[in-house]
Amino acid sequence: MSKIRRSLASSVAAAVVAGTAMAGLFAVPAQAAEADASSPIAIASSDDGACKTKKTVGNARNKGDVFHSYAKTAIFKHNHVGIYYTTKTIVEAPGKDSKSRSVTASTLKKCGPIYKMYVKAKQSSRDKAANYAYNNYRGKEYDTNFALNKSSDSKKLNCSELVWKAYKNAVDIELDGDGGPAVFPDDIKDDGSTVVYATIK
Repeated sequence: MSKIRRSLASSVAAAVVAGTAMAGLFAVPAQAAEADASSPIAIASSDDGACKTKKTVGNARNKGDVFHSYAKTAIFKHNHVGIYYTTKTIVEAPGKDSKSRSVTASTLKKCGPIYKMYVKAKQSSRDKAANYAYNNYRGKEYDTNFALNKSSDSKKLNCSELVWKAYKNAVDIELDGDGGPAVFPDDIKDDGSTVVYATIK
């Protein structure tokens, strides 16, 4: 990410944080982490309105794999990521007003293109990261601190923060393509440790 892009992203993130703080005064409480997939809150995501037709994310090759999908708000394109706890189960932070959760991959729909990738590591390391995400990062409120999400605590999590912290805290693998105080979905996709093996358009 260029200095100009990072500066713009940080400025936009600050605006999102401020706006979300005001919106939070009127927001309803977030639902349980394991909400019914058919309920509005369960399918509510940070990519709402980003596309007319969503694609099924589907299963992964390996436990610990990561998916990356297109997502945007009215302010800017930010994209989305999640980690596979099993090849058929995903842990993600869906977005504002929803808690982080695990969801069946065959029922999860996102805006394309959707990229599936593995992390260059032993499978035992991928397993540890996936287990860490599942055991520690479900049921968390959404973190609007995008600009400093790598240094914030884990009481709240946004999507890239969840995936980055799972690998960093479990096996000390750094999934941030350009370093810095923030990690965004594109940073994880563009990191040299991730390899795309499937694309759903």
